[in-house]
This record gives sequence, structure tokens and C-alpha cells, in this order.
Amino acid sequence: MEKNCIWKFCDENPLNEYTLIVPSVAVGNVGQLSCDLLISSLSMVKVASVYSTAQIPVIGSDPYNLKSGCLSTSCEIYKSVSKRICVLQLKSPLIFKYAKKFLEEIIEIFKEKIIKDVIILSSSYAHEKKHILSSPFRYVASEGSSYSDKIRNVDIVKHEDDTGELKILGGGFASLLYKICQESNLPCLVLYKYCSEGDNIPDAYDMIKILMTVCPLFSEEKDLFTQLKQPVSWTLLFGRPPPQNVY
Repeated sequence: MEKNCIWKFCDENPLNEYTLIVPSVAVGNVGQLSCDLLISSLSMVKVASVYSTAQIPVIGSDPYNLKSGCLSTSCEIYKSVSKRICVLQLKSPLIFKYAKKFLEEIIEIFKEKIIKDVIILSSSYAHEKKHILSSPFRYVASEGSSYSDKIRNVDIVKHEDDTGELKILGGGFASLLYKICQESNLPCLVLYKYCSEGDNIPDAYDMIKILMTVCPLFSEEKDLFTQLKQPVSWTLLFGRPPPQNVY
């Protein structure tokens, strides 16, 4: 496949047996917030930056370290050697007509680096939840996913699919990336939560709790929430407080 992105890796080591976690830019940005928590809490190291015409350009200071002199861009990759995971963090939505090629290239690049599977974190409109008393989380596991048995033992409902094709309303590119993983024979798990726009920080914490049931990234002997560290960028998640002189 012809490369349409610029990949700048500062760590060229293979990623054998690593899991790639990708947030879909979706309602409430739950996937991105969850990845923020993972990167900050596990002190993950940035190993690459990606430039693509599929993304709206964004640049700013390091969202995880106030003392850092490095800049942050639209798409960056972080790695935890001890947990054997990579996170592809996105700071802006994808442009529709370029999205498919960008996502295909992501899977091609990481297959070359010999990752074992992909986990997609997403969300869906709260009003689409049909069974009110059921868990707000849903999952989809492709054939060959090592998480299939674990996820069945958790109180999460399997995605209800009557069309034969995955559709997550409000879920961004999650369905498309899942399809690309299937076509590439790369095991994939999708986790998403029904939610509404607003303060979605609690949704991110809930997502990490569910992720822990299939991928134990934190100590099970300690309370999970005491091990999670909010990134410094969250202090301005909703902008600055209103100036006092307006009152």
C-alpha cells in the first residue's frame, strides 16, 4: 500500500505480543479520555508522531508533562514496555474522505511491527440504549480474539447486530476500523459505552475499569481508582473559569 502519512518513530523496536489500543473520536470523546488516563497513569513513553491529511492539524504543549519542552500533535503513539501495550492517541477527528486509507495504513504499519491484536475504545449515543436496566457497555469481539472468553464472564451485553455489519451510532470510525482489522485477519475487540455529551471524565474511569477485566494493566491488589492519574491537560478541559469581574 502506498503510504499517505508521515510516520516519525523514535523507537524502531518491533512490538511482538503488544496490544494496540485505539480511541475512536466519538460522542463524549470517551475513548480519547480513557487513553489519556492510560498514558498518564502508566507513565507511557511517546515513541512516534504521525502526520496525515486525514486529520485536522492540532499542535500544543505536552498534555502529560508541564515541564516538557516537547510539542504535541494530532496523532501520537505511546508505549508501555512493562504492560506490552501501545496507545495511538488522537487529538482531532478524521476527515471522512481520507479516513479509510489512514486507518488501513495504521493496521498495515502495526502488522509490520508484529502486534498481536487491537482494542478499540468508543462510545454511542445514550438514547440508542434499548435495554434500560442493562450495563451501559457493549462489546464486539472478532474471531480469534483472545478476550472473547473473558468478556463473556463480565456483566456486559454483546453488541446487538441485526444487519450483519457493525454499526455504532455516534461511534465515529470504530465500525470501519473493526472491519479493516477483520479483513487483515488481525484480532480485534471493540468496547463502547452509551453516554451523552458533557463531563465525560466519569465515563473514562468506567471504561478503564471495564478494560481491566480483559486486560489487567493495573494491580488487582489495590483500588483501581487510586492508581489512575489524571493528566495535567484535564485541568483546563472545560476552559478557564469565568473572570470574577463579570459579577
